[in-house]
Amino acid sequence: MNETDSTRYGPGSPEAEAAAALAEHLGTALRPRRLTLPDGTAVEVEAMDAEGTVVAQFVLNGGAVKSTLRNKVAADLFKLVWVRQALVPDARAVLCVSPTVATLLARRGWLAAAARDLRVAVLVVLGPGRVEPLTESSAA
Repeated sequence: MNETDSTRYGPGSPEAEAAAALAEHLGTALRPRRLTLPDGTAVEVEAMDAEGTVVAQFVLNGGAVKSTLRNKVAADLFKLVWVRQALVPDARAVLCVSPTVATLLARRGWLAAAARDLRVAVLVVLGPGRVEPLTESSAA
């Protein structure tokens, strides 16, 4: 696997702020990465540490919860599981979400069960420098 930096998001963006909060929470530097398999298949992840122990995606939407948002969450869950299995098998997979998205995942639906069963940690971005594990109270 080949790794390069990614320009997936810029400084000051919600994703950059979420990456900084997650890095502080986990105690490791994170940055967007582009990973390329030997066959040329490439995938970008929104945050990964240099050692490949953490791989993360962000779903930071606000507003109404619609099917397109649920589909984005499902796609990012799938991406995290695939990246972990195919490229960084020992990595901790983390999905960082906004409080709006947390309401979707705090319900007893299949997405929340899939995240749990597939060992994808779900953390809620509560503000600059603040993330916490998803609980029913953090999704209120």
